[in-house]
Amino acid sequence: MEMGDRPQCSDECREALRRLGALLDGELGEVTQTKLERHLADCEPCTDRRDFEEGFRELVRRGCTDQAPPHLRARILSQLDETVTG
Repeated sequence: MEMGDRPQCSDECREALRRLGALLDGELGEVTQTKLERHLADCEPCTDRRDFEEGFRELVRRGCTDQAPPHLRARILSQLDETVTG
């Protein structure tokens, strides 16, 4: 498919791209995940974006090996607890 032949981004594509992060994080319900995976199987541009996002996440995962100092981790976890229990 040549660049000029690429279909316009549909509402379904916009929705798929909006939920892509949640899909990659395993945060979608079964019905939504199935619907999104079905769209990705049929839509090359959205599949390309998913592949890019997966590759980018893997690159970040491999490159980010430093850990926060214990006092910073404790402070972050404490703030997260406050946010959740609010």
